Amino acid sequence: MKSFRTYGLRILMLCCLMAVSLQVFATHQRAGEISYVYVSGLTYEFTITTYTYTPSLADRPEIDITWGDGTVTTVPRTLKINMENDISKNVYVTRHTFPASGTFYVSFEDPNRNAGIVNIPSSVEVPFFIETMIVINPFVGGNSSPQLMNPPIDNGCTGVTYYHNPGAYDPDGDSLSYSLVDCRGYEGEVIPGYQLPYASNYIAIDPVTGDLVWETPTMAGEFNIAILIQEWRNGILISSMVRDMQITIAPCNNQPPVILVHDTCVLAGTQLHLPIQVFDNTSTHVTLSATGEPLYLSDGPAQFMQITDSVAYTTFFHWNTQCSHVRTSPYEVLFKAKDNGPQVELVSFRTLRITIVAPKPENLVAIPEGNVVHLSWSPDSCPNAVGYEIYRRKGTKSFETVRGGV
Repeated sequence: MKSFRTYGLRILMLCCLMAVSLQVFATHQRAGEISYVYVSGLTYEFTITTYTYTPSLADRPEIDITWGDGTVTTVPRTLKINMENDISKNVYVTRHTFPASGTFYVSFEDPNRNAGIVNIPSSVEVPFFIETMIVINPFVGGNSSPQLMNPPIDNGCTGVTYYHNPGAYDPDGDSLSYSLVDCRGYEGEVIPGYQLPYASNYIAIDPVTGDLVWETPTMAGEFNIAILIQEWRNGILISSMVRDMQITIAPCNNQPPVILVHDTCVLAGTQLHLPIQVFDNTSTHVTLSATGEPLYLSDGPAQFMQITDSVAYTTFFHWNTQCSHVRTSPYEVLFKAKDNGPQVELVSFRTLRITIVAPKPENLVAIPEGNVVHLSWSPDSCPNAVGYEIYRRKGTKSFETVRGGV
């Protein structure tokens, strides 16, 4: 009987150790997304980026990617970087050639999420799932997905508004839209019992800028949300991607920095020298950084250096604009301010929209001839300007002259 009890105790201890081992090796996935760039023909290069809990013994030196065309590829890890807040960034890069034109759903599934996620029941037993949809259409042409430049590594405080922005920019200049969707698990199914994190007022994302505002977290813990980013060209949906991300909320006495900058419109060929103001009443230093398409242009990029300074300062965003920058849609620059506040370092975001327009016609001459007016002007200084809007009014119009006093 003694040996049976000893054997039974050993089995029990072994089961407990196995359970602990599974718990340790399965609780590490925090966030991720899948992006791609067009190579040629039906070939694309995909980058799968995941964010994991650094102290965890779990690791993924390789992962399996499902291409949506009936094939699966095992992809080795290209890069691993240990970041702040005990988060590691893992990058997996591979190329894939699709069999034909069509719509494909490229996905990655990991067996388990972190344990204890507040808004995902039994989260340690729920798979982590991310997906990107790609449309291959010869009439649309080659396309690269949005690139997310702002990593999901920032924490928040109870009772304080939380901010995030994925910092997406599209290398093809396509339009992007944003929405919050349910997190998904096994085989891409919506997680049973999933709900958005609790907020004292609301949690929402701006569909145009991608600014996420959680107003305000009511309890501490770990929460997961999913951001759907859709890409549009001429009103047609040509791709979508999901960032599934975890947010840690803790008690603290801090407020995020404030960024002051205003949208602007400038003539191509002029220098933009735009002031950006930052201040913070609950910290001693604030770091300001920027991401966005103007900074990554190959032809005349904008200039902005990351700055760490005292709690109140003004810096400048520089851009020598030129004719090649003219387009109808505005450029977006995302500014991120991060403090060194007590307990938890907080961040805030501000999206700047810059519209570049061609210079106005010079030396305009109007010659009336009956009911017709012949217009002429000097050659355009921006040859890529596609046209001008001309308004005509029939009849007279009286104007009131207003004279200023001394």
